[in-house]
Amino acid sequence: FVRIVSIVFYEERDFQGKSYDCKGDSVDLHGFIHRCNSVKVEGGWWVLYERNNYTGYQYIIGPGEYNDYCHWMGFNDCVRSCRIIKNVRLYKLKLFDRPDFEGTSLELTENMKSVHEKWLRPEVRSCKVMEGSWVFFEHPNFCGRQYLLEKGEYRNHSAWGALKAIVGSIRRLELM
Repeated sequence: FVRIVSIVFYEERDFQGKSYDCKGDSVDLHGFIHRCNSVKVEGGWWVLYERNNYTGYQYIIGPGEYNDYCHWMGFNDCVRSCRIIKNVRLYKLKLFDRPDFEGTSLELTENMKSVHEKWLRPEVRSCKVMEGSWVFFEHPNFCGRQYLLEKGEYRNHSAWGALKAIVGSIRRLELM
């Protein structure tokens, strides 16, 4: 059994124009495509970044066809780097209301559609991902800017790439 891991980037909508077939992590896609208006994910789950070196807005997408950047919740046609997300089976996340893992904490093993339901503050100041991969969303109901958090420690919100500590919803990244 061989698992295909591939993503094809297209410069134009509806899978038109110049394309690039990517099989793994890429720190800078600009040498292959100048913009990205559609994508076909032929295997695996990916995180796309607005800028090179895995920085800027993040978009998490799985197998399927996305004929317009709006379909992966993109803000524009700019995708400059990408990473394959490794397969995960267990999920455990601990949130803290203060930086450096201090203050009140909450442990999660399931999705949270609205962080405000169980967390009194709108901010998550630090967190530890003990198992699995998770996605923080800026707004409730899994909307807004996305931030991928893989196993590790995040001492403050900038450690996961956010400008603010606001987290509206949290989803486990369950890979097929």
